[in-house]
Amino acid sequence: MKNIDSAKSGFLRRSVSTLLLVPFLLAVLYPFLWMVFGIFKTNHEFFQPLRIWPMKPLNGEYWMKLADTFFPNELSMRNIHELVIGKWVPFWDVLLNSMLSSFSQAIGAVALSAMTGYAFARLKFHWKNIYFVIVLALILVPRQLFAVPLFSWLNTLGLNDSIFGIILPGVITGLGVIYFTQVFRKIPVEYSQVARTCGASEFRVFLTLLSLIWPAILSYGMIHFVLAWHEHLLPMLVLSTESQQTLPIALAKLYDVSQRTPQGVQMAASTFSLIPTALLFALCHRKFKSSLSDMLVH
Repeated sequence: MKNIDSAKSGFLRRSVSTLLLVPFLLAVLYPFLWMVFGIFKTNHEFFQPLRIWPMKPLNGEYWMKLADTFFPNELSMRNIHELVIGKWVPFWDVLLNSMLSSFSQAIGAVALSAMTGYAFARLKFHWKNIYFVIVLALILVPRQLFAVPLFSWLNTLGLNDSIFGIILPGVITGLGVIYFTQVFRKIPVEYSQVARTCGASEFRVFLTLLSLIWPAILSYGMIHFVLAWHEHLLPMLVLSTESQQTLPIALAKLYDVSQRTPQGVQMAASTFSLIPTALLFALCHRKFKSSLSDMLVH
């Protein structure tokens, strides 16, 4: 009897938890579903008024009208076709720019931050604390304050209106340095001592320790990729040619408050922009959770 009662109480708790979570789940999924279904809608369907809260909940006509407003009338591929052929924006160019920029920034930021974090965690040098305060300032001080000097610097280097003009500043990150500093501090000092005893150089010791923190590398690489993918300030500051721009900037320029630009094209571009980050998270989420768990435990 006790087992039956405990099973019933457990089932009841799970049922109540599910019922409580369903409204929150719907609230989270609603914008994404609206975006996906919006790919197949015309502007006329988009601008139809939609009343979510029914005046008469038992009125079947209201729910039919709500369904007609939420779902497209037909599964037309016109908006996707106009997007991929570049009728409104050079989609493939800006998508390739975003992929190249984000992957390059993620790889560069991981490499640079890991080396700097190792130096702060394991090496002794003059003015170490002062340099660390400067790294903290990179996080605490808004990037907008560096906009004019950064633009002048990139213009001097000849990187204005170039994809490398956003890759080079994008690999410099204070967050990554602090992250890898904490990661290397968690590794026992004995690993470094054993490597040095075997005659390894300092760089070889660094590579040896680097092989032990792959979950942390993947986690921060994914975080920096997402941040670089959605970056607006640097691309708007540096890139002026339409074919050189990144996907978020092209989406911002595609938006038009009038009904001239098809809203379905915007929804299609927004959906495509979510695919790389969603795939990356699906592939790396186990390592990401493992790295976060290790940091919380330590």
